[in-house]
Amino acid sequence: MSAAAPSEPPRHFFAACRGLTGGYWTDPGQWRARLLTGALALLVIIQAGLAIRLNIWSADLFDALERRSTEHAIAQVVIFLLLLLGMMLANTLHVLVRRQWQIDWRRWLTRRVLDRWMAEGRHYQAELIPGDHANPDGRIAEDIRIATEHTVDMASSLLYSVLVLFAFVGILWSLSGLVVLGGVGLPGHLVLLAFAYAGIGAAIAFMLGRPLVRATDARQTREADFRFSLALARAAGEPIAIARGEARERQRLGDVFAAMLPSWRGQTIGLARLAAFSAVHGTLAGVLPLLVGTPRFLDGSLSLGRLIQSAAAFQQVTGALSWPIDNLARLAEWRASVERVLALEDAVETVAQEAARRGETAINLDRNPGSWIGAQELSVAAPDGTAILPPLTLWVEPGEHILVDGDAEPMDTLFRVLAGIWPWGRGMLDLPDEASMMAVGARPFLPEGRLRDALIFPQSPDVQDEATLLAVLDSVELGYLAPRLDEHADWGRILGAAELQRISFARMLLRRPGWIVLGHATDALGQEHANQLLRLLTNALPQAGIVMISRHDGSNAMFSRRLTLERSASGEVLLTEVYARRQAARRPKPRALPVVDRLREGFVTPPLP
Repeated sequence: MSAAAPSEPPRHFFAACRGLTGGYWTDPGQWRARLLTGALALLVIIQAGLAIRLNIWSADLFDALERRSTEHAIAQVVIFLLLLLGMMLANTLHVLVRRQWQIDWRRWLTRRVLDRWMAEGRHYQAELIPGDHANPDGRIAEDIRIATEHTVDMASSLLYSVLVLFAFVGILWSLSGLVVLGGVGLPGHLVLLAFAYAGIGAAIAFMLGRPLVRATDARQTREADFRFSLALARAAGEPIAIARGEARERQRLGDVFAAMLPSWRGQTIGLARLAAFSAVHGTLAGVLPLLVGTPRFLDGSLSLGRLIQSAAAFQQVTGALSWPIDNLARLAEWRASVERVLALEDAVETVAQEAARRGETAINLDRNPGSWIGAQELSVAAPDGTAILPPLTLWVEPGEHILVDGDAEPMDTLFRVLAGIWPWGRGMLDLPDEASMMAVGARPFLPEGRLRDALIFPQSPDVQDEATLLAVLDSVELGYLAPRLDEHADWGRILGAAELQRISFARMLLRRPGWIVLGHATDALGQEHANQLLRLLTNALPQAGIVMISRHDGSNAMFSRRLTLERSASGEVLLTEVYARRQAARRPKPRALPVVDRLREGFVTPPLP
């Protein structure tokens, strides 16, 4: 069955960026963001002004030297020292303000994304829907860093380049004078030469860079293959050692490394060509205006100082014009990181909207302090909108124990629905308030740190006294862990599956909830131990309503009812709108700012040797 995709026009890239980060400046109380932005802009203007003044100083100095005026030369030395002090102060403040702005913006954006992602199960739900939002840890830790740092860096350097370009075009135009070529007067010839020189240099760099970009991409791919092969070998260390397969594995790793060498050689040749051109291009930029201006200097129409000033202004103009080329690699990296953060935001927004649905095509969840767990005509769907569980009616009273078994997928999904983290389906669902209910899965989460804190997670470590903790550990047969309560470790990896499930029962005994939903919470335990822990739980909490979702092989005497689940007919679409949205998400999406990719195919920033 198919459905038409929802008509949701794609957001423009920059509009999406404003939606993601605009609140950094506009939210109430964000005076610090506005202050840092204004301070950095002011410092960039000051730096541009100092560069202009240094250019004027170079003309005055060489004019003084040409006149052999000691007095004026000494005055220029004093001015230079003042300029040097000003540049040192401005550059230092620029670094401090820029980095403060970067970390402040990153902190704000990280908190914003984390608050939306790590809330109400969205971090879990987002992993279940299609789209380009995998590895959210990398997007939050690395892509947000790149997005904020590169934006500030490129914005400040672009502002500086624009200011310098306009200022030095004027200076260069005034120094050019009027040159007659073929009987035609040519004003501002140095400005025209600067634009032509920058354009020709960009064209040559593009031609030289195309094979280098391909070679660099090929090398990075081969390097990634080699790292991945090493990671696989490390992960499979025990099987390789048991099979005595080290020799074959060494050969395989050597072959993967050798496959990288042709791309390395291709990159080396491309870098050599680009280095040769860069040496010529950079050197000629400083000499060309001197050669062009020499005739005017020799006939006395241009002073030595103005000749040197025109050469410096020429370099400033060509340098400002090369900003787009110099920043293409950074711009591409920035664009990719912003897209990755936006994709994560879109996924979180999608599941948040779907969880907030109400009406006939939604799970209408009502949480209240009432004394029951209830489901009426509750149908459950997969994240793609297809049905998993046919209409179900369930009512659990205080102190009642219900066993739910049947097909694996409906069991697992019903547990997630009762845990309040599965928004896909329709019908009525009544759950107690979160403070009086616990949902316990097959493998509990234990945060890294002290065992004491992991034992009572997510509660505060101050809510339980020592005697209670020790008594509960003994009751679930984990008393041997008592001396390690204050030991810091990754307990989720250290403890075995059975120990982890005993930790879950210890948590329930400590928290003493009125309602418990167990999802395969005893599967790692033997039949006798599972029954023992269940009896311990029911004796300690006689008034607690318990729903156990599991293929429990132990005694059924402690359960008042048994419910067996069957899967819905395969392929039935339960949520038409959700199904259509998933189909649309699987279609390839156009890449934002494709011109960046087309230009980057020819331009490359040479890596450091």
